[in-house]
Amino acid sequence: MFFILVCEILIVSIIARKSEERCEEYGKLVYENEESPVLRIGAGFNMVSRCAIVETPLIIGGVKAKSAEFPHMAAIGFGKNESNISWLCGGSIISETYILTAAHCLESRDNGPAIRVRVGMTNLSGFEESLQERKVARRIKHPDYRPPVKYHDLGLIELDYPLELNPRVRPACLEVNFQISERQAIASGFGRTAYNAQSGSNDLMKVQLNYISQEDCEKSYQFDLGGRYMPQGLISNLLCAGVMEGGKDTCQGDSGGPLQRVLAYPYCTYSIVGITSFGKFCAFKNSPAIYTRVSSYLDWIESIVWPDDGDRNSLTALTP
Repeated sequence: MFFILVCEILIVSIIARKSEERCEEYGKLVYENEESPVLRIGAGFNMVSRCAIVETPLIIGGVKAKSAEFPHMAAIGFGKNESNISWLCGGSIISETYILTAAHCLESRDNGPAIRVRVGMTNLSGFEESLQERKVARRIKHPDYRPPVKYHDLGLIELDYPLELNPRVRPACLEVNFQISERQAIASGFGRTAYNAQSGSNDLMKVQLNYISQEDCEKSYQFDLGGRYMPQGLISNLLCAGVMEGGKDTCQGDSGGPLQRVLAYPYCTYSIVGITSFGKFCAFKNSPAIYTRVSSYLDWIESIVWPDDGDRNSLTALTP
């Protein structure tokens, strides 16, 4: 007696987003060619990692970032003319020609529009070999951003000339997951280091923050929900982070900068989870800051930054 076993093959198409494809591509930039020290015929170049990420816990209130630790970090300069620029917001490099930031960081009521972007540095007043500066060619607000309402607070800056990418100046990835398994993230920026400080920090600072649950965040903002800033409450496109005991936070001048996590792959690469948007007080007890959730806006970002990438790659898998 013979039995015929019929197996049904299901073809599954695994779609990679444009941002995921670029994430893997940009991740390779952490390596740099270095001439081999071996004096022999055929000795060429070695691929050497220039990773500068520091994975030790951060102290209360934040510390200075090391050189190239946040190679995607950008400072955004405002001014009514080129002779007087104020560096008031942060942003993240996400491609050779685009910076991701907050919508409210595209123009300042007092200082005029965003006109310059500076990358490759950890100090705004010093000179570093990796420093690059570009003019702003175009400012793009999310179409649903309607101040004073805080929803959809994200924007893109198109640079007038592509950045020269290298291990010290390279894009971050965009977070594609709505739910994050980690309990903590890192914020970075040139903002104030104290609530009563008169200006931002010249040094790039970093601070480790906890993700705050929606329930706890709503308690902190209970008198603001339903008002002119958040008429629909704390919607899913927003996320909270901070330390409920106080002492750690983002502050004025950090707006537009990244809330990020370190990826296991690609190696030595950050993923931008949130964009610093707003808060009530800096590092006060029960006053977490609110961030725009990047994963909620991938379609819009990709349509502008990578409009001509064509069809997404399909990887075919066989499932019994």
